[in-house]
Amino acid sequence: MKIIALKGGVNSGKSHTINIVYHFLLRDGYTQLPGHFRILGNPKFEDVIDILIKKGIKIGLIGMGDYQKGIDSLASLIMELEIKGCDVVICSCRNIPKIEMAVTNYPNHFFVDKTPSSGDDNNRIVNVFDAERVVTLI
Repeated sequence: MKIIALKGGVNSGKSHTINIVYHFLLRDGYTQLPGHFRILGNPKFEDVIDILIKKGIKIGLIGMGDYQKGIDSLASLIMELEIKGCDVVICSCRNIPKIEMAVTNYPNHFFVDKTPSSGDDNNRIVNVFDAERVVTLI
């Protein structure tokens, strides 16, 4: 299984960017695999988990990568998608070594550093740019 992790600090736009990736994949012909979408944590943060499929390729998406332990830890969420047969997992990942380990435990992993934004006017531009970088790694 391939892991593509968008890595950045708190409130850096990781969840927004993962949601843009999600919409890009839907636009490109991926469809939701029924029964897998759910909101993670506080809905205002737009953190979700879901599985999309196209031509037999399953892509799991995780918008929350902030926790080291528990049911919503990044490691647990990645394992859930691995058990469900995902070929690729795209996730956000806080740049904390113990959280990054959830990604580096998989030999076929890639980190994409979240581009810093210079302010609200620039957020959408850098998030779309980062989403495009993630999609090219699929």
